[in-house]
Amino acid sequence: MRRKLTPRKSLTLKLDKIFSEIVRSKGRCERCGKTERLQCSHIYSRKNKWLRWDTENGMALCCGCHFFWWHQEPAEAIRWAMTKRNFDYLDKLKQINRPMKIQDMEEILVRLKTTPIFIPDDSC
Repeated sequence: MRRKLTPRKSLTLKLDKIFSEIVRSKGRCERCGKTERLQCSHIYSRKNKWLRWDTENGMALCCGCHFFWWHQEPAEAIRWAMTKRNFDYLDKLKQINRPMKIQDMEEILVRLKTTPIFIPDDSC
């Protein structure tokens, strides 16, 4: 028998799905440029709810760069990521010290739904 999802869990799954689609819509690994097997990688862990669905915290990486570089060489990966993302902004969000409410999550979902999907320019 399937268990009914709580409203928070259901919203979390929706947010994760749309966030991943937006990040991967770049169509290329942000590190090596490969176009296949793209994954959504987070700079700060998904446990940081105020950063979990912020596109500044997500990167499109191929599975090789995600697992065999990002997770195996984290110091090198972070130095590289600092040239690609606004860490001052991310650090400010990380400092939010209040629980995320369902209303906050719903607002994020509305914002993500209006985020344009990146259309890769094949002329590059």
